This record gives sequence, structure tokens and C-alpha cells, in this order.
Amino acid sequence: FFEPFSSDWESRWLVSKDADFQGTWIHEAYTEPEGTPGDKGLMVGNEAKKHAVSHLFKEPIDPKGTGLVVQYELHMKKDLKCGGAYLKLLTASEELDHDGFKAETPYTIMFGPDKCGGTNKVHFILRHKSPATGEWEEKHLKKAPTPLLAVGETHLYTAIVGADNTVTLLIDNEEKVKASLLESDDFTPPVNPPKEIDDPDDKKPDDWARESSRPPP
Repeated sequence: FFEPFSSDWESRWLVSKDADFQGTWIHEAYTEPEGTPGDKGLMVGNEAKKHAVSHLFKEPIDPKGTGLVVQYELHMKKDLKCGGAYLKLLTASEELDHDGFKAETPYTIMFGPDKCGGTNKVHFILRHKSPATGEWEEKHLKKAPTPLLAVGETHLYTAIVGADNTVTLLIDNEEKVKASLLESDDFTPPVNPPKEIDDPDDKKPDDWARESSRPPP
């Protein structure tokens, strides 16, 4: 899927009608000299308001055995003081409809810059269903890179989920972090739970029989 955000973008994308997302979108050219002359994108139209726009694929995407690449350009016309510039790949479910994205719409992957207060990083979050409990959990990439958010600049953000369960994040085609969905140190909480979990309340019984560890004479 490729989206150039041409003049007919509204025929493919649906602005959210949810009450939580009241921000409007502006179809506007990049700040010169950045970008290709005449190239346009979507710009948020209101400060201090949430914005959302969505597109439904014709069929669900199944990356099993092939992997997945998510890539988009981000151009800052104003300083980002507190907000997110990320996208979400929505989970195929009956909750998806033609009224657009809602606050409670479930997603599978969230990827992109987020800056507010002490947070300033490129998120990669996998929403994963535990095979043991059946509950959905958000798995956050631990070593998230710092985004490039200078005013007037355009940067390319790429997330590659490999068929080998690796996750690679790039900014302007430069690798910033590589992780594995199978390594417990790369995501929090880990996608795969540890094989052994320490029980802090575990203790030996009072009648524990301890044999001597001294060698026989």
C-alpha cells in the first residue's frame, strides 16, 4: 500500500468522527525547499486537539513468513511541544467500521515519534495476546531512538518487522535500533514470559531435612 496524499486523498481516507478527535486536517504543500516541488501532505489544523484519520485495507495484512515494512515521511512546520506524530496499524476485528478511527479502536502496532514532558522517543509498541491468559498486552520497545523534530525539516521513519521476529527502526534510512521480539531484554514487558519466575515468598519448610555436605572420611 502506498499513499501519495494527492488531491483526491479524501476518497481513500476517513477523518475520525469520534468526539475525542475534533481536530481538522489541512492538505498542504511542504515548506520549501524541503520535499519534491508540488508534493503535499496532511497537516494537523488545530493546536491542543487530537487528530485521527484512517484507511481500511481491502484485506487484513498477515506478515507471517514474509515480514512487514511500515514507512512514512514527517515534516514539521511548527515546533512540537506536546503531542504524537505516530501511526497505528489497526487490528482486524468487527470493531473496524466506516465511521473511522475511535479512541477504543484496537491496534496491533503503534510506531512513530511522541514528545511531551519527559517523553521524547520513537515508539514501537506491539499489542500482543498472551497465549497463556488470553489477555492483550502492550509490549514497548525498550531502547527507543530519539526522533528528529526540527522545524522545517522532513525525515523518513521506517519500521521493519522481519520474518525472523526482528524489529529494526530507521530514520532517514539509517538504522537506529535493532531488537528481537523473542529476547526478554528488548521489550517491556517481554513478549515471551521468562521460563522461571522467582517467588519472593518461597521458603524452606520447617521440617526440611538437610544432609551433611561434608565428604565422608
